[in-house]
Amino acid sequence: MKLLLVSLMLIVATGCAGRWVQPGKTDLDSRRDNFDCENVIVTKHGSWQQVEPFTAAMETRECMQVKGYHLERN
Repeated sequence: MKLLLVSLMLIVATGCAGRWVQPGKTDLDSRRDNFDCENVIVTKHGSWQQVEPFTAAMETRECMQVKGYHLERN
């Protein structure tokens, strides 16, 4: 159940806010990089069940920014 909650929070935090963009990168590239960021978070915390939703969203945002992306508003 908590996995579902965390997944929904990530979707809300990143999906509704806009999309990650970087010059020269495709939408597929940004989705792949976002997936990589999520894997880093899961590895760091041990599992999705141990990650608070707000923490997951903030860490995903930070990871994507470090990779050079910015959030484009809809």
